[in-house]
Amino acid sequence: MLRVLSILIVLVSNLALANPEQLINHTFTQISQRMASFKEASLKDIDQILKQELEPIMDMERMSKLVLGDHWKRASLKQKKRFMQCFNRQLRQGQADSLQTWHTGKWSVRATTYNNSGSKVAIEIDMMMKQEVRHMLLRLYKSGDRWYIYDAAFNGISLLKNYRDDYALKIESLGLGKTLAKLCQHYPLPVKKLVMAANEWPPFIGRSLPGQGFSVELVSQVLKRAGYQVSMAFAPWRKVMKGMEKGKYDISVAAWSNADRKKQLLFSAPYYHNQLVVISATQKINTIDAFQHALLVGKKNLGLMEDYAYDQLIPQGSTISYHQHYGPLLRKLASNEVDMALLDGDVARHILHSMGSLKTRLQVPTTTVHSRSLHMTMLKDHPAAKEVMVDFNRWLQVYLVSDDYQKLLAKYQLARYELNSNGN
Repeated sequence: MLRVLSILIVLVSNLALANPEQLINHTFTQISQRMASFKEASLKDIDQILKQELEPIMDMERMSKLVLGDHWKRASLKQKKRFMQCFNRQLRQGQADSLQTWHTGKWSVRATTYNNSGSKVAIEIDMMMKQEVRHMLLRLYKSGDRWYIYDAAFNGISLLKNYRDDYALKIESLGLGKTLAKLCQHYPLPVKKLVMAANEWPPFIGRSLPGQGFSVELVSQVLKRAGYQVSMAFAPWRKVMKGMEKGKYDISVAAWSNADRKKQLLFSAPYYHNQLVVISATQKINTIDAFQHALLVGKKNLGLMEDYAYDQLIPQGSTISYHQHYGPLLRKLASNEVDMALLDGDVARHILHSMGSLKTRLQVPTTTVHSRSLHMTMLKDHPAAKEVMVDFNRWLQVYLVSDDYQKLLAKYQLARYELNSNGN
């Protein structure tokens, strides 16, 4: 019954301005859409949706005071903080469990009743579950210009009164300290910290970029939605790999796939497609066949970046010079020291934009000769690799159809390309 009664405590805590009934409908829509983004949302998925969408504006202090009653006054500051955190997780777990039987998108508001001053409101709601219709009464109060939920009732039974009676008996039997310890043991804080690493590669990765680059922002946002804490480090690709092997780093933010890398690494689902172009100061090459013909028959010399997974694009016997940075390679192209280069078009445009002297001598083609899917990677023998990859891929599919993804593309002036798992 407690789970049933608590189902909407978090669902409606996002009520903010103006008409609370409209805000309830808006909140339900947000939760419903995010749940529907999964083929089958798990308890863990729903828990994260509730946490991210609604927890920041929950008045857990007020609810905790009501539940503990006089015991709140006698609790230390540390005990009060721990109770709010653990009780919040208890509420959320019960709500997530209840929402598994919800027909997403199906609810209705039956009645809305304000008190005389308009500072409190009771809202009756019908929620269509898979085997029943649940009738609930939500109680909200207004603080400033925002609405907060402080109780819910099912069949006339107050949620907070139920919790208050339950905790009163436990505290009487065990004392506040032991009751709190058992609560937090049963609903522990899952701390998952991951260290990401990558080489400078603007606009996808860069210390000086807003948000440290498209790839860093995207991978961070998806992992945070999945419930992980992340930090970022910058290092050359080879040092990233060595750092992952030594346990210094957990994740490589951006990588192309090839057979050799797949022996050692797990690759996430693709989150972007890099568009490879051929840059030359003397000729235009718009197809991969023309590119390979120029190398083999035309004997053109080619500039490439070190440690990139070009795979089978470069014919054997080609004359190649490798470079660690884009700048020197672009300068060699402009001075005809190198005939052509196979580079990511977005990266080349970004670097060339900052090299004013080369803008008139080099053009980045708009025609793509090949595309490579971009992935997050982890070592196969990382103890959490499989779990993290499953979580990342589940939340990535939700993120890629969200407005946040569109905003991120616009922020870095990137086009959206159709994604698939084959890298084509």
